[in-house]
Amino acid sequence: MAGSVVTSEDGRILLCKRAIEPRRGFWTLPAGFMELGETVEEAAMREAKEEACADIRINGLLATYSVPRIGQVQIMFRATLASDIAPGPESLETELVAWK
Repeated sequence: MAGSVVTSEDGRILLCKRAIEPRRGFWTLPAGFMELGETVEEAAMREAKEEACADIRINGLLATYSVPRIGQVQIMFRATLASDIAPGPESLETELVAWK
């Protein structure tokens, strides 16, 4: 699974309100499963586009999480927003929120 913590120029963070299960209606970072043949960076960029209509620039690795209870390795990147945002088909809403 790959995802990103996307920030705007003023330091706000991109969140998406899920339109699909699991956890429909919950706010989350843009993330999802990799497709065959893509890199983790490409997956993170694709997920930001699918969920928030966002073009992003990957700035580097943020964290890697091992989640054995669900059989996942999650790789998160720092990224910068390079476009406007809007809900994609997998999101009910998108928002840039302050860290606090």
